[in-house]
Amino acid sequence: MSARIAALLLLAPCLAGCPIPISHTETLSPPVVGVVRHSDGTPVVGALVAVAYGYSRTPCGQTTSQVTTDSAGVFRLEAKQKDYKVVWVIPNLDRFPPGYLLCVGVGDTLLPAYGGRGSLDAESEPDSVDCVEWQWRERTRVACAGKAMRGVVEGGRWQDDVTPNGASVTPSAASVTPSVARGWYRLILTTEDSGRTSRPLAVVQWLERAEPGAPVTVRATAELPFRGKMEWGVGDPALGEVYGRWCASMTTVRKTFFGFKNEWLRFSLGPPGQTHPVQRC
Repeated sequence: MSARIAALLLLAPCLAGCPIPISHTETLSPPVVGVVRHSDGTPVVGALVAVAYGYSRTPCGQTTSQVTTDSAGVFRLEAKQKDYKVVWVIPNLDRFPPGYLLCVGVGDTLLPAYGGRGSLDAESEPDSVDCVEWQWRERTRVACAGKAMRGVVEGGRWQDDVTPNGASVTPSAASVTPSVARGWYRLILTTEDSGRTSRPLAVVQWLERAEPGAPVTVRATAELPFRGKMEWGVGDPALGEVYGRWCASMTTVRKTFFGFKNEWLRFSLGPPGQTHPVQRC
């Protein structure tokens, strides 16, 4: 047997993956400081916040590092580390930092709200998370924005359409109050579970404040309609202005005849309740 064949036989078990005896410590979740607020901007006091690791059909069913929000809605979580005695090396596959799931309590239920990343080392940069508790279709939900994931974006400005005689031209919906006011948008990106599957859900809220320091009022809420099938959900939510028009945008991946294609999803935003898909913005 030649030396080359012998070497190949010795390396064959490592083609799928090879453990190397190197002791090391990984950070499963970094130090996290965050705040949970209601839709009107007031703090959520006494809400349970916990961390979950690994895949599960019930994502927040098994959690660790549980804390509660204080009188300002603020919570603090310490880093979680784990020691290993070997490092697995897999050919043509890069190692990724471990992921964690931040769960926020609504009533007696913990809801998945934010997906973050730890570190392959013993140290990891802290993460700062801003969460909002909001309502949609008679359900209370939680969405968060942080370093690893943006589920909530605020910005822009809107003003009611007003006719020359001063009448407000806004949709006739119960959640829209006819008054001339300026406000801003809140774009929320999450998922809607329906049995065994889930679908991406994007919602826009029209916000306003009567005076500085007053609670925020949600004037209207609308779902942004997605068309067709999306292969890997929706991400990168953003609000931007082009030629005086504000738009909400996000990205997705669709399957085509030639493979997969990245695609921008754009929606024009107007007065409370008014939005429609556009090709460019």
